[in-house]
Amino acid sequence: PGDGGPMEDWMNLERLRVEGVPMVCLNGALDKVTSGYYSNFLNPELGRCSDRFFTRFEQVFYCKPLGAGRGWLYRVYPEPWQCLRETKRGLELVETYAERPSPAACLERLKRP
Repeated sequence: PGDGGPMEDWMNLERLRVEGVPMVCLNGALDKVTSGYYSNFLNPELGRCSDRFFTRFEQVFYCKPLGAGRGWLYRVYPEPWQCLRETKRGLELVETYAERPSPAACLERLKRP
């Protein structure tokens, strides 16, 4: 990491990449990089880096809370993506997906029984 904060760290990951060698990024907040959270207008270099590099990542472990305690979007590679409902008894599997669903799609699914 350099002195440029997380944006510089993300761009440094691309610079450190070696073709054919797996790269592991832990707690990288890659959703922020790939979703447009950081404006491409204000951060054009990071936007280009995201398009070239981070959109190719395969997420092997993912756990994102959905809707203030309603549920979770979860995945452990190579298993499918899972939408889980949080209940008083624990977690309940609601649906599985071959491709990563959007958090909004999972929230809509959690509204149904």
